[in-house]
Amino acid sequence: MIRPARVDEPPSRTPWPPILMAATFAAGLALDAATGSKLSDRVPFSVAEATGVAIIVMALANDVWCARLLARHGTTIMPHRAVSTLVTEGPFRYSRNPIYVSHVALVFGLGLLLGSPFTLLLTPALAFALTKLAIEPEERHLLDKFGSAYRAYMARTRRWL
Repeated sequence: MIRPARVDEPPSRTPWPPILMAATFAAGLALDAATGSKLSDRVPFSVAEATGVAIIVMALANDVWCARLLARHGTTIMPHRAVSTLVTEGPFRYSRNPIYVSHVALVFGLGLLLGSPFTLLLTPALAFALTKLAIEPEERHLLDKFGSAYRAYMARTRRWL
């Protein structure tokens, strides 16, 4: 028998986002080391480095903005905890998952900064894994908890960008 989800249960018991980010980054660096690949063989390193730093700074700034906004509304930023409030302002006006956008951007930026072509190539796999293991369970949780308010938010706000 499948019991219905309770609104106070978390969307997942596993904090997938940091695990997936670390795994993507580690796999990218390991593949680079195994193949001897370097981004600097294909792109001037200073261009990649500067672009990577800019992306990393923007991703971290967005994460801080999101964290402060969630804290102000008294809800959790932890992906394996149940939310208490539906936040739809700030960066959440443009994406239902601005923190995950930052996670993907951060890994991509690190790939550029460190000249890791395999980290860059694995970034779409990170986005896919985040969608399946974090975003989709969170969306089910938010639909159970907020119903029509979350459906309306989904209708007007994209999942990613």
